[in-house]
Amino acid sequence: MTSRRAADFALIGLLLVVAAIAFAQSYQRWLDPIIDTGRDLYIPEQILTHGVKLYRDIRYQYPPLTPYLLAGITAVLGHSLASYTAIGLLQSLGIALLLWLIGRRVAGPTGGFVAPMFFIALDFCGASTWGANFLFPYSYGATFGMAFLLVALLLFLQERPAAALVPLLAASWCKVEYAAAAALIVAVLALGRRISLRQLAAFAAAGAITFGAAVAVFPQMRDNIFAAALTRGATSERFFRWVAGIADWRLNLLDAVLGILGVAAITALLRRSSPVALAITLVISVALANPAFFRAWGLLQIAALIQGFRERSSPMLTLAIFSIAATLRVPLNVAPVWYGFVLILPLYALIAYVLFAYLPQRGVYTARAALWWIPLIAILCGLELGQQRVRYSEKRFPIESVRGTFYDVNPDRARVLDQFIRSVHGGTLAVMPEGITLNYLTESRTTLSYHTFTPVETAAPSVENAIIDEVRRRPPQRVAFVTRDVREFGYRGFGIDYDRHLVSYLIQHYELVHEWAEPRFNLILMQSEPIALRNKSNIQKVRKY
Repeated sequence: MTSRRAADFALIGLLLVVAAIAFAQSYQRWLDPIIDTGRDLYIPEQILTHGVKLYRDIRYQYPPLTPYLLAGITAVLGHSLASYTAIGLLQSLGIALLLWLIGRRVAGPTGGFVAPMFFIALDFCGASTWGANFLFPYSYGATFGMAFLLVALLLFLQERPAAALVPLLAASWCKVEYAAAAALIVAVLALGRRISLRQLAAFAAAGAITFGAAVAVFPQMRDNIFAAALTRGATSERFFRWVAGIADWRLNLLDAVLGILGVAAITALLRRSSPVALAITLVISVALANPAFFRAWGLLQIAALIQGFRERSSPMLTLAIFSIAATLRVPLNVAPVWYGFVLILPLYALIAYVLFAYLPQRGVYTARAALWWIPLIAILCGLELGQQRVRYSEKRFPIESVRGTFYDVNPDRARVLDQFIRSVHGGTLAVMPEGITLNYLTESRTTLSYHTFTPVETAAPSVENAIIDEVRRRPPQRVAFVTRDVREFGYRGFGIDYDRHLVSYLIQHYELVHEWAEPRFNLILMQSEPIALRNKSNIQKVRKY
């Protein structure tokens, strides 16, 4: 018992060391000053201190739980960057603990170590894209919702299905994807007799009641979450095809097949346990040290689900359906990158179970031989930590604000934003095409319900007209145009090939206050002041963005 406890402490210590390395080498470098994260920094404070009502006063594309939960938390911790760092640390600690408990329950101490190690090394401070981390994520709805999903998974594994339905319902009120995941999970577990029909009916009733209540409280919710610009049309379809991995499905599928062949080869070699076989295993592990390993499990998790129905006494069914349901958004891009950095977490538990419990228990290889998967895991984690170190080391240009200091990768942008933040404070401000983070950093408010003007949200003429109407009725004192690359949506630029009428309206009713023009970043600040003559050259300046 003493030696087992010592081993547990050693493994926990190693997890903490890796977490400390990931945190230290990325410190104050998690936030992107323009894209995504600012929405969840700005909205909770507006709800708390200005009485802003979600969906009516400001548009929000997710269910309402997260911003109100953040409003409650920040009422205690405050709204600074340090406060949000603390929130990120607390949620990361909770998720690591949940993965430890889940992995340990299904695969013993090794599984309890491997599942959170994947999370800590690959996702905690992930840098595949900015915002793909748990400290300043692109969406706190994504990370909070995943925490609720993992709580539900643990409770199901503990055979407490009635209790598990509560966090499952909470997850569904964080993101629509999680609502779909929750519905699929309860349906499959009902088929697998892991939950009773009475519990299934109770979950459906609770979902219907809470949805009805939410619609009554937030009548504009459906129009926000299911806005046609986000759910239909060529722009949104193109964007989400890339998210799902469908746009380059041939390469992703080839990657998955190669990964499956590598996993199968290592499994076969571990049956022999000879020195030569183990040496070859290490070589294959190095070759697999890329997303191929995880994309392989995007297909293998389906096989695991089928096997779970055959062996209902094992936790395979529960683990597999949670993994599949969570990764529905990225079916051909199942990897800890981009959107997948948060959606992949249940898969870590499934991998730990299959490699370190299921296959040894069925005599495919011994429990001792299973430890030879550890080099592959170490390589995957070590390489990713190294890549994070390289990417975060490029973020060395400080941006200071009343909220705190953080670092940017673009020296021109850091210089411009540092000057902009010093010159703008309070009042009302609209940032286009994206950058509500600047509202948060300058403690200024937007008068518009629209706050992100990327093509997927505002390129439709009907939406553009609605925004112009809002500007006419509630004009902000200032408008800032910032550099934001929108080629990922298939467009050249804001005011160039979309939202041209909006830009023209603003040029007619706002005067140029200052232009910061740098090679890698530009910002134009305009103010609502009547002037007799308009400089037509301003039109060209604005339309660069």
